[in-house]
Amino acid sequence: MEDTLKNRSDVSVVLLFFIALTIFGVLGAAFIVKDYARARASTAWPVYEGIVLSRRESGQALRYVYSVDGHTYEARRRRFMTALLSQPENEITGPGETVSVYVDPMDHDVAVLHPGGSGGFFAVVSLFFGAAVFFGVGGIVRTLTLAAVENKDAQRAVV
Repeated sequence: MEDTLKNRSDVSVVLLFFIALTIFGVLGAAFIVKDYARARASTAWPVYEGIVLSRRESGQALRYVYSVDGHTYEARRRRFMTALLSQPENEITGPGETVSVYVDPMDHDVAVLHPGGSGGFFAVVSLFFGAAVFFGVGGIVRTLTLAAVENKDAQRAVV
């Protein structure tokens, strides 16, 4: 009886791990796909003039403002995650500098200074999250299968 409870506890811990791995993979994949779609679309977004508010210093993001249709917006995003490995086209020196801001025409709160994204980076990260889903679901199936076989064997031993 005590062995059965220990086995169930072990199975529960393993299942929780594989379920968490699967959820991590699905959420990560959804994020990276959305990020890459926006990054690719940003190359066709309208360009507005913006002004740098603060210099990028340790622990702080660069801040800039821009105006669209008479409304002023503040942003911090320099580029999308899938473009992190890309080299910046222009280096920003400090507050008051004028910059080109690429603004999402459907959501003016979303803007970047460097449009686009890296297909290679997207592929690598997608494979990572895909592997997490694959191993997570595979682990769930394998754990449940082994637990069912052990349960069946335990029932045969009792009879």
